[in-house]
Amino acid sequence: MIPSRFVGADAARARFGARVDRLATFLSESDPLADAVVLACAGLPPGEGFRLFSECAAKGVAAVPQAPDALRAFFHDTEQTPAWVDPDRVERGRRVFLRYGPLAGIVLGGRSLILGYVSPAGNKPLVFSGRLAAQAPRRLAETGRFVQAIAEPRGTEVGREGYQITLKVRFMHAQVRRMIELSGKWRPAEWGRPINQHDMAGTTLLFSLAVIDGLRSLGARIDRQEADDYVHLWRVIGRLMGVSAELLPACEADAVALAEVIAATQAPPDDDARALTSALLRVPHE
Repeated sequence: MIPSRFVGADAARARFGARVDRLATFLSESDPLADAVVLACAGLPPGEGFRLFSECAAKGVAAVPQAPDALRAFFHDTEQTPAWVDPDRVERGRRVFLRYGPLAGIVLGGRSLILGYVSPAGNKPLVFSGRLAAQAPRRLAETGRFVQAIAEPRGTEVGREGYQITLKVRFMHAQVRRMIELSGKWRPAEWGRPINQHDMAGTTLLFSLAVIDGLRSLGARIDRQEADDYVHLWRVIGRLMGVSAELLPACEADAVALAEVIAATQAPPDDDARALTSALLRVPHE
């Protein structure tokens, strides 16, 4: 069953073909490796699961012999480097972001996060927190710390701070997903799975394509090779975040194509989108 949040499918098929139906299936898929970790940690004493997870992220799973099998499977996957990863391109992509410093931060806060709020179903995991205004400063600060860590030299490599933070965000997403689904309040027929593959892929676009577009609109000169390198950086991060390889753009053109399909099948912003955006825009004044 395709969740009802997926709108305009007929018109989208006429423009984009079979990829539309393929994309729709990812609304009902989550992150099995991370979900298994959270389930395993739920059976441990309070705090022990996250402690083991953090130790594995910092030292490598081989250095933590007491780690449950689910953690071993998870880190066996994240500690592998796919053949397509190009360290030189990752480095160049990192420099693109750093070159614009505070301007890139403004684009993240004033464009990327708000575009994420626009999705009336994708924003629901945030809404379920029930503290839209109070958590806006925290979300902004955590996003800043996240991008700062991955923008450091070799920040996405195993054991580095960017690597650790990325995996902890993924762990948190799986925890939130489990909490929401156990609450009985989630409506899968309308929204799909909470923090599903479709929305996770969309988030990588917010931090990659949306940043490139935003910087260019402010006058930045980012050529095609630089844009492709920056997308490559976020392809690496997206993989660590648990996004399916099928949904990770290899270049700017791929990212644009995916963004267009998502935009064509997404409903307009709702009241929750407006509340989240209003809370975020109040942060600088407060």
